[in-house]
Amino acid sequence: MKPLVLRAKLLEFLRDLYPNGADERTVVSVFYAYELYDDIVESLSYLADKGYAERKEVPHPYRAGERIRMYKILPAGIDLLDGTTKDPAVTIVPDGA
Repeated sequence: MKPLVLRAKLLEFLRDLYPNGADERTVVSVFYAYELYDDIVESLSYLADKGYAERKEVPHPYRAGERIRMYKILPAGIDLLDGTTKDPAVTIVPDGA
């Protein structure tokens, strides 16, 4: 899958979890069978840098001293998926296509 489509698929996954988010390890585990780890993490970083998803580092729930990255879709990401905004670097594939 091209990074442009991967970004949209990641946004769709995060929208399915809205209003909650997911930790990076969970997101990677869902897409790892189809994508390279680096491509997934780079795409998540792009979405966060563009303001489509929130990236937050929080303490690991049971490993003292470790932190995990959490991702949650933001309203700008939902607007992009709904087609009210556009970004040529994110390819939204319409349902049924």
